[in-house]
Amino acid sequence: MQTPTIEPPRILPESVDRSLYRMIHGLPHSPLGDRYVTMLSDLGEGLGWVAAGLAVAWMGGSKGRRAGLATAIASLGTTYLVQRIVKPVFRRRRPHVGRDVLVVGIRTTDASFPSGHSASSFAAATAMAAFYPKISPLVFALAAGVGVSRVHLGHHFPSDVAVGGVIGIAAGSLLAWLIKAPEAL
Repeated sequence: MQTPTIEPPRILPESVDRSLYRMIHGLPHSPLGDRYVTMLSDLGEGLGWVAAGLAVAWMGGSKGRRAGLATAIASLGTTYLVQRIVKPVFRRRRPHVGRDVLVVGIRTTDASFPSGHSASSFAAATAMAAFYPKISPLVFALAAGVGVSRVHLGHHFPSDVAVGGVIGIAAGSLLAWLIKAPEAL
């Protein structure tokens, strides 16, 4: 017996989502360029953000330890939430499934919606920015870069990235608030 799939919410009309996908994915590919874009994409797996959190915790005193903890937990916790709880509900097929599409890296077969890399990155960026607002442009630019890289490399549709970003911002805000709350008491 086949279990029914739930359609992902339509954030963008399908034609807009696919047009944006073709535009971003269609940007020039080269071995060197794809290597750098892949490195940026890999930051979103969580370990890059955890390393950044550990560095801040090591160098930043008490505030840095709280910021580092919030960043690491936000990144890893959001990855777990998306990969284990949200993706299995929607089971959206990746852009390359059933299509002749260039994919840089491994052609993963898990669900596409939402983007775990984007969720992890935006969660970490939000948590870090809550403690260090002056670096908000840098960390959110990195998170956005991770999201765009996922589309460029052929792994996600833009709506996957957008919803992953929203989930990440919500999770990062919650984690930062929980870790900052004892300080305010």
